[in-house]
Amino acid sequence: MIAEFFIALAFAQSTPAASTPAASTPAASTPAAVSAITPRILQVGTTTRRPYSWQQSDGTWTGPAIQLWDTIAKETGLQYNLKGYTSEELSSLELNSYNTDRSIDVFASGVEINAVQNNICDFSQPFDAGGYSLVTHTRGVTLPRTIIKRVMTFDVLVWLIFMLIATVISGSVIRLVEKKNNPAHFANKDSFVNGLWWAISTLSTVGYGDFVPKTRAGKMVGGIWIFISIILVAIFSATIVATVTVGQLTPYFKSIKNMKSNLVGIIDCPNSRYVANKLGVLPRMYATPDDAFTALENHEIEGFLHPTNELRALLLIRGDSQLLVLPTEVIRGFVGFGLNKHLDSETVRKINSALIQIIESPEWIDTARAMYNLQNAKDSN
Repeated sequence: MIAEFFIALAFAQSTPAASTPAASTPAASTPAAVSAITPRILQVGTTTRRPYSWQQSDGTWTGPAIQLWDTIAKETGLQYNLKGYTSEELSSLELNSYNTDRSIDVFASGVEINAVQNNICDFSQPFDAGGYSLVTHTRGVTLPRTIIKRVMTFDVLVWLIFMLIATVISGSVIRLVEKKNNPAHFANKDSFVNGLWWAISTLSTVGYGDFVPKTRAGKMVGGIWIFISIILVAIFSATIVATVTVGQLTPYFKSIKNMKSNLVGIIDCPNSRYVANKLGVLPRMYATPDDAFTALENHEIEGFLHPTNELRALLLIRGDSQLLVLPTEVIRGFVGFGLNKHLDSETVRKINSALIQIIESPEWIDTARAMYNLQNAKDSN
């Protein structure tokens, strides 16, 4: 979407003003006030692109990129007019104003700095790390056999074996300690089974009371086994919970290479097409992220390829726990402001100089940390 925007925003070459003969207007007779150059007001465009910029309910624009640009303008003395564009307006600009519209000087949002964008616009210094990532389904927990399959992991089996061995040892010890003074329970032909049953009921914290130690040594063994049982059960329970939780958060696919190339969705824009071509996939095109998310939820595609930071912000808004951004970016990059290729070098120098100073300040670092804050992301909803 941003690339279409900048395709529409390239300046036409300036037409040189006709020179005035020196004899017609003597230079000495021109008043100083007339010859003074009035500072040009920059035309700044933006659009909804979380987590960098979005429109609030009162119609004003906000977001870290908007705040950053406003701070730059104040520190450099640049005057500007800000105008927001919808995706439909960006498309019409691309079709109707290619290489003729001179109304935009700066694009104040997050613009990926890459080769395809460089053919369309220039960039400021980067103010954030960017790149492209893939969002896909988590495995989820739906069927009992799925849960059993996930629970029966190596870690769980190790703990089961360890608990079984500890239970047998405990049952054997209580039988040896109690068989002389408690023959009714631990000295008959079922004494081993009774000791094992006592150890199991104690381990599970049930404690039926049908078999109990009566001697001082037996009670000491029982007390020690109770404390050991609490620890074993707690660790075993935590292991199962962790295994199931990790299973829920494990994606079906660990990388784009595991997917069928025709089952990866992207937004139909030059940037995404460039990334897909670089990765060697033949993606399905969608007009908006919402369309791509709907296709992903309906299992029409296996993954959605999109700028990393925007993906995370959109997932926070959607609150969909069944979708997960893969931890490794498929392509890494940086994000900055888009600058018109014909913007004068002095203005570009001022913008970059102020930007570098601002992003190194503690205030901007705090802003960057809060960039993915859910409340900020929902401000316009």
